[in-house]
Amino acid sequence: MRPDDRMEAMKITNFRRIFFFGVLVGLGCAAAAQAQFAAYGMVNGERLKDILCTDVRGCASTTDQGVGFGQKSAADPYGGTLGVFYDFRSFGPVTLGADVRASFLNTNKAAYAYQASAGFMRHDSFLGGARATFKTPFKVLRPYAQISVGLGRTDATVAPVGGKLLYLNFTQVQGFAGLDLALWQNVDFRPIEFGYGEMFGSSSHTLESIGLGIVFHTSRNR
Repeated sequence: MRPDDRMEAMKITNFRRIFFFGVLVGLGCAAAAQAQFAAYGMVNGERLKDILCTDVRGCASTTDQGVGFGQKSAADPYGGTLGVFYDFRSFGPVTLGADVRASFLNTNKAAYAYQASAGFMRHDSFLGGARATFKTPFKVLRPYAQISVGLGRTDATVAPVGGKLLYLNFTQVQGFAGLDLALWQNVDFRPIEFGYGEMFGSSSHTLESIGLGIVFHTSRNR
């Protein structure tokens, strides 16, 4: 290859490198323009089901009648949730992202015992998963849905051992659906969120939750 041809080939190679680098930078900027980072806080109520009554006198229940020995009852812890999400890619009216949240719930009403206050029942969880936000004709309204999986830790499913509360770890899978309402440029109100899922471990327990909260975000995709 002649020196002039070699020089021309090098120019073409360098041009291709610069071109592809520019494309990658452009795609990165486009993705960043679509991205939205947000943090939120919520207050929650939950129903933790399928807790076995182990008290021969019967057990406290969410119903007036209560439940008998060997039957299943439910606990109703309440508390708060802190979380963050990152929406990174849009496909038409749908924006996909990731969500991480931690919930801290408690109640003094045990579902496995006769006493209404048989200890301080807790259910803490740490979940991560995928979320989808949906555009609507009304820009201030953003419904969303997500599926999350992680760790659930609670002492509400079994009676204390030797007077000591027994915490058990579960694999927790839970779906959520809710609505964010734009208040200001970077603040949304979350008037409602519903959750439904299951905890798997030494026993299985169905979860139902409801909550509301405030969302603080970097930008709102239009």
